[in-house]
Amino acid sequence: MESVQPILIADGPQALVELCGVNLLERLLRILQRLGFRRAIVLSTTAEIVAAEVTKRSWAREEIIVDVVPYAPGSLTPQLLSMQDPFEGFLIVPANIYCDARLLAILCTRDSSAALVDSDPPEFMRSLIRNPCGPALVTKDFLSAFSPDAPFLEEIKQRIDNGRLDIVNVAEQDDYIVSMRRHVRPFCFPVAAQDRRLAEHVILDSAQKGTLDLPAYVHAPIETRIVSFLCRTRITPNQITIAGLLIGCCATTAFALGYIGLGILAALIFGLVDGLDGKQSRVKIETTERGKWEHHLDYVIENSWWATIAFYLWRSGQFPNVFYFFVLLVGSHLLDEFAKRQVKIAKGRLLDDLTPFDRAFRLVAARRNIYVWVLGCGFLLGAFPQSYAIICQWAAFSAAVHLLRSIWICNSRRRRVIDSRA
Repeated sequence: MESVQPILIADGPQALVELCGVNLLERLLRILQRLGFRRAIVLSTTAEIVAAEVTKRSWAREEIIVDVVPYAPGSLTPQLLSMQDPFEGFLIVPANIYCDARLLAILCTRDSSAALVDSDPPEFMRSLIRNPCGPALVTKDFLSAFSPDAPFLEEIKQRIDNGRLDIVNVAEQDDYIVSMRRHVRPFCFPVAAQDRRLAEHVILDSAQKGTLDLPAYVHAPIETRIVSFLCRTRITPNQITIAGLLIGCCATTAFALGYIGLGILAALIFGLVDGLDGKQSRVKIETTERGKWEHHLDYVIENSWWATIAFYLWRSGQFPNVFYFFVLLVGSHLLDEFAKRQVKIAKGRLLDDLTPFDRAFRLVAARRNIYVWVLGCGFLLGAFPQSYAIICQWAAFSAAVHLLRSIWICNSRRRRVIDSRA
């Protein structure tokens, strides 16, 4: 990134159209910061309006310096662009677009000039897709071949049509995201006020993880609906995380004191709230390094539930041997994590989303949501101790299945490596 200077073209109100609580210009600046850029130039024919927006405090892009440079309408020329900084290349991005961060990252890795196009957009998006999509990476040498006063964007279009400029085709990019456990089709398109609803649908959909367990399929549309409102507020993902941790601690306290019904209710609410912070951060481009540790805190909270439930069942005399089952539960979790880690090292993907069998098993495999539903059913049926024994045994069975899958996958990979060397 050190040899590339991002230049955003932000003219008038088009760049300030708001999607999910964040305007287009702000969204692009947040993306650029997360791609590693620490400075961006914003060219604008309405510099005062844009500068007023850029100077607003935004913790989500506080690490990137933004210079707003005015220019006259119709004067966006190669000469104007090449004057901005002594860099070898420029990432030119119209600020009135929504653009997936992956597409900008791909452009930045190019060794030569290239422009973004989408040759095969889905039917529901074809009314919004324009080619070229807008973003382009150009080198100084490439700009020097232009007529100094030629309209830059028209020159780009002509060179694409004449085959004199490389393209990055959105439709040909690998759209699988390991951490999301699903294919997320990237998009880049200009957004007008009348297109806001469809654009927000794209953003909210892209924030949803895939390959869920059964309870999560119930949670997912509820979470998305809540986030569609939360994203328009000033509530941050970290604040949602803290609220979730407080709810989780309330569940732990309720279990410890023997208020099982209240504990299960709090655990169910925690399961819903737990999905909100990640979605909020992805929708508003507010991801942070600290956010990556959130699942570790969740793991501590969850295990505090199983420990306090075991203590309550032992203290009340309902399940004298409960701690043997608790040890089985914890040991199964550790074995399960080991098996999944080995598969990720071998295949570069998560075991839960590797094959149709793994995706199907994920629906019912031992996880927090499954445990809470089983415990809830046991509580309502008056068989709470038995339901605790069930989740511990199910954890052991799930871990055994994942371990066998891990051994099979890793051994298959070793056999292929040996065969290729033979």
